Amino acid sequence: MLMEIVHPTIVLVILWTATIGDVPEAGYSSAVPVRDRIFITGNLTGNSTVFCLNATDGKAVWTYSNGKAWTETFAGTRSTPLIDGEFLYDESAHGEIVCLESATGKRIWNRNLLDDYATPNTLYGRSGSLRIDGEQLFTQLGGESASFVCLDKKTGKTLFLGESTGHTAGYGSPILFDFEGIPIIAAMDAKGLFALNRKTGKLFFHVRHPARLDENITTPIYHDGKIFISNGAGSDSKLLKLSTQNDSVIAEEVWTNQLLANSHGGVVLRDGLLYGTTNKRGSGFACIRWDDGNDVFLDRNIVRGSFDIAEDLFFILTEFGEIVVAKPAEKNYEVFQRLQLPDADGGQAYAHPVVSGNRLYVRIGQTLYCVEWKKIMK
Repeated sequence: MLMEIVHPTIVLVILWTATIGDVPEAGYSSAVPVRDRIFITGNLTGNSTVFCLNATDGKAVWTYSNGKAWTETFAGTRSTPLIDGEFLYDESAHGEIVCLESATGKRIWNRNLLDDYATPNTLYGRSGSLRIDGEQLFTQLGGESASFVCLDKKTGKTLFLGESTGHTAGYGSPILFDFEGIPIIAAMDAKGLFALNRKTGKLFFHVRHPARLDENITTPIYHDGKIFISNGAGSDSKLLKLSTQNDSVIAEEVWTNQLLANSHGGVVLRDGLLYGTTNKRGSGFACIRWDDGNDVFLDRNIVRGSFDIAEDLFFILTEFGEIVVAKPAEKNYEVFQRLQLPDADGGQAYAHPVVSGNRLYVRIGQTLYCVEWKKIMK
């Protein structure tokens, strides 16, 4: 008996838009949907501003000014706010870290670690998001003082400093994981991947992976005792295997791949395959194998961008503001829907899209789109 293959129809409907700030081209941070609220950041009246929006209509509930706005190269906010219980944490491009009550926007504490530790900023400003582990709040610092700063999330006081690598910070976010019972925090700095004990700050290793203009942006991926790293600014992708040695952790290269060179937008591991957009061989959507690094496919019908996954579907946002809904297949992917958004910001739609339930939140410059998506089986 032949089985009919049923393909869904994806329907995309823009429910509302919200203006985030007052600078049309400024904004690279993503939305954070939490119950009936949406949290996001943008430039407003010369300040880096946290916005709390009503999820029903996108209207502002409260705003908080977190220091001066980033108005230099690629003007706008970068780091996506972090929600932890009743509190919101945000770091501006100038290094202003603030803890707010998420319900009211009331400030609990704030600090500027670049000032506190006399650390120069990066070329494009602070960009990675904060991370929380229990009562600890982590942010990458860089420079001679420390690689990371670990703060008490309730008070903002420094608990300890992570041993310095001697390099400035990268632009991606750190990852937290345990390896053979050892608590680890890892991130990309300007020159490569480094990992520390996230309870003591001891530096385990630094693996060189340089990028043009120190643009290490892609957040690493940890899985099954290995770490994947990538950049699209003059380098490639690598898989590193971790092992313990003399009360420390070391990393050794498993493979190098030249196809998937992700400059930004992130890479996703799914069912043994790594997916992401690439700068190599022309811009496109690429897939390689996790275990051996072999190429699976490259499709140039989708240009560089970022994406989220929900219900086995990829929700891709290209840098030119097109939403592409697709499903990965054995040797390629199947596109179910495309929607070109207006005001595509001249190829700088860099904020990652976020799927929450049947809502897709897409940020292009100062505009946040709330898009309802539906899957209809034929």
